[in-house]
Amino acid sequence: MRRSTDRIITTHPGRLPDPPNRDAVMAARAAGDQATFEALVREGVSTILQKQLSLGVDIMTDGEFWKARDGQYYNMRVSGIEAVPLKPGEPVSTVAQHRERSMPEFADTWATWTQVGNAPRPGVLNPIPTEKYVMTGPVKAKDPAPIKHEVELIKSILQASGVAMDQFVYPVLGPGWLDHFVWDGYYNNEEEYCQALAEIVKADFHAVIDAGFDLQVDDPGLNDRWGMINPAVSIEEYRRQEAIRVEATNWALQGIPEDRVRYHTCWGSWHTPHVTDIPFEHTVDLMLRINAVAYSIEAADVRHEYDYKVFESGKARLPDGKIYIPGVIAHKTTTIEPVDLVADRIVRYANLFGRENVIACVDCGVGGRAYPDIGWAKLGVLTEGAALASKMLWK
Repeated sequence: MRRSTDRIITTHPGRLPDPPNRDAVMAARAAGDQATFEALVREGVSTILQKQLSLGVDIMTDGEFWKARDGQYYNMRVSGIEAVPLKPGEPVSTVAQHRERSMPEFADTWATWTQVGNAPRPGVLNPIPTEKYVMTGPVKAKDPAPIKHEVELIKSILQASGVAMDQFVYPVLGPGWLDHFVWDGYYNNEEEYCQALAEIVKADFHAVIDAGFDLQVDDPGLNDRWGMINPAVSIEEYRRQEAIRVEATNWALQGIPEDRVRYHTCWGSWHTPHVTDIPFEHTVDLMLRINAVAYSIEAADVRHEYDYKVFESGKARLPDGKIYIPGVIAHKTTTIEPVDLVADRIVRYANLFGRENVIACVDCGVGGRAYPDIGWAKLGVLTEGAALASKMLWK
């Protein structure tokens, strides 16, 4: 995993504004036209890579525009998961009853968000889901060849684009996030259910590493799931539940060198008040249990601007040899951060952990969460802020 050896380097958690051919990509995927799908993915990922290069992003991703979490995704990886029609009024997600929804003062916010998603745009509405995904039998891994092929496809695009492997990180969903979307209709046991979730992603983790990539485990669930449990449970009970998911994640990571893994978590991307976000002090130690060398976390959002104080106060400690990847650009606001503010945030963390142990990042992906031109502008400010911070830190 790259470090900031002579300057602050930059990265982001993965999702980027869609390339122009995204609709065609998803249409080919849905039609099962593999040749067209792969050709369009090559075109789209190449466009995304060149945009990141032009902005000076140091550690890039494929933009994730070509991925989907649907029946095709599950069926490629495991058996035992089926699409089940939704009953009237039934939620598609296991954690759909967010406690903010029960607060009358925010009801209109939720009604709007449900229809338009994370980035409201005139005339754009989310499709109404008609089915949910349920574990109906034992979840068992299938032949990982299709997953390995996908990973090698992205590798070949990087090579054709002149992007080195250490300029790229490959994001994969973590078990603690998949539990938002896959219902347990078989195990009726939390440990076995989480183990089955880990089985879904284990082959992806290993295929990414075997291809020579660094791996990012995407797990907003460590923090965002707290506000989605209604009625609320105690902090102690929530920590017990999340510890099971951390253990499942580490099981899926078995055999993978820690220095090839970074872990991303946040408090969700929805543009709402976030008054039910769990305080970081209750989950930071769980995050640090993940077998990773680097931790990417939301830190620029106004509700988490002061989360660094859990380290400053001594309540938590970043272990020796680890890398901290704080968000210094927020993804839930259309406001473009001033360069000086970005630099100040970076310097704050560099002074806390050591300049070589900090990589500047965005809170979460900007694709689908901000208007495209604003998302790209935020990445531009990220690199400008890192350059200014570098001048301050390497005098």
